[in-house]
Amino acid sequence: MVLENYYYKLISMQSNGLSGMFHIALCPDCDVYRGHFPDNPVSPGVCNIQTVKECAEKLTGQPLQVSSIRRCRLTAVITPATCPEMDIKINMTPTESGYDITSTISDTERTYMELKGEMTV
Repeated sequence: MVLENYYYKLISMQSNGLSGMFHIALCPDCDVYRGHFPDNPVSPGVCNIQTVKECAEKLTGQPLQVSSIRRCRLTAVITPATCPEMDIKINMTPTESGYDITSTISDTERTYMELKGEMTV
């Protein structure tokens, strides 16, 4: 499932080859928040990982699959009320089967998620 324009909207993108910075805004009316959780909406970690994957696809111009996650640290809770906009920083390195990826989701005050893994084409 593609989350862009449903779970988040891309505000801006700056890229330099396989590195990029994406500024996004969460969509607080998204159905995801009604189920996770109705009275206190929280961004699910799996949606954060999918958002990183979609941004990585914009850098490569190819559809990608998350093939392995070596580390995923959820360091703070993302909610559309407390963090309506955030930055996703991505650095990718080509491998034999795809790309090694390092990514962070943050705003001006804190880092919400750190991800290291591999994505394949």
